[in-house]
Amino acid sequence: MQTILKSAALAAALAASAAHAQVAFDANLELDTTYTNEVKNATNARDSDLALGGRIEVNAGAKATNGDAFVAARASLLLKKDGDTGVDDMWVQFGNKTLDAKLGRFEAVDLFPPGKDVLIEEAGYSAYKGNALRGRFSKDTFHAALGVNAGTGLRFELGLVQTKEQGEAKGVRPVLVYTNGPLTLRGGFESVKTVGGGESQTGVGFSVGYALNKDTTLNVNLAKKEDDKGFGVNIVTGPLGVGFIHGKGATEAQKVNTLYAGYSLPLMGVKGAMITPAVSYSKGGPGTDDQVGVRVRINYAF
Repeated sequence: MQTILKSAALAAALAASAAHAQVAFDANLELDTTYTNEVKNATNARDSDLALGGRIEVNAGAKATNGDAFVAARASLLLKKDGDTGVDDMWVQFGNKTLDAKLGRFEAVDLFPPGKDVLIEEAGYSAYKGNALRGRFSKDTFHAALGVNAGTGLRFELGLVQTKEQGEAKGVRPVLVYTNGPLTLRGGFESVKTVGGGESQTGVGFSVGYALNKDTTLNVNLAKKEDDKGFGVNIVTGPLGVGFIHGKGATEAQKVNTLYAGYSLPLMGVKGAMITPAVSYSKGGPGTDDQVGVRVRINYAF
């Protein structure tokens, strides 16, 4: 616990020391009541479970400027319901309006944005989403991203992940993001090698996002790596989010279709408090048990 708190303070101090930046603190609670029902296809038997999980997230962040240059940092400490602690984000970013670098624990550009993903349970096989090198890796993994703002609405990001941990992924991940009014295009590829595994594999991802109005956004996502393919479409309109994900691999058993939805409501009329009922249904290939889930998530920012 002491080490985590020191890490969080260090990340915020890096930004603050650049020009005595003001450090901003905030916190939020996320509590999930989840009911899952696994349907055994072979026997039609059911295996259900009711669980309560969650965490409190405490954030510290700052950004300081010196003319065109800047240094920013953020650290997120997680206090989990099971008594464990952890770190979500812990990064430093520095550069100017044209070129910047980011190092630490963070998530890079999402090539398969899921929309309102309160609950997504994929049955057996997980669709490839172009995000194997996106971020938030184990503690010893090196992760950096070089960003270039190449023009109006156009940004290039080159990610580098290096690790020696068995079973972990490493490689490079170049991504382009183009934004023009309501339209957002994301495209990129990742060269992924699993430590202790075989040769590197190259995956590609492409996403189109369009804001139909100020309250409604539609995303269409495509991804492919060797024989693994993923397709997703989702829409978020006001408090409602609905999505669908299809994944297919090399065999008939490596197939999955997942439908999910969530609806957010104010909780007791209190500012910063929301309650979100969500459902997920996923059907896999032959021999795979169907997954049914219901979750009620309470969020409270304080």
